[in-house]
Amino acid sequence: MNADLSNVDWREALHSLQGSLIYTVASQHISHAACPVPSAVIKAVEVEIGAALPRDVTITVDRS
Repeated sequence: MNADLSNVDWREALHSLQGSLIYTVASQHISHAACPVPSAVIKAVEVEIGAALPRDVTITVDRS
């Protein structure tokens, strides 16, 4: 996935979910639909361009 995303324009990375280059490329490499990696890549791009703070992101599943 890294080779396919090494020179991504940030505007493409932050495009709508349906047209996201990151999710398109991820779908070619990751078979698990709930994989958090594409979301993490988008978060990293946001931090890199100054659109988000470099804060940890947590996904919590509560079965109660």
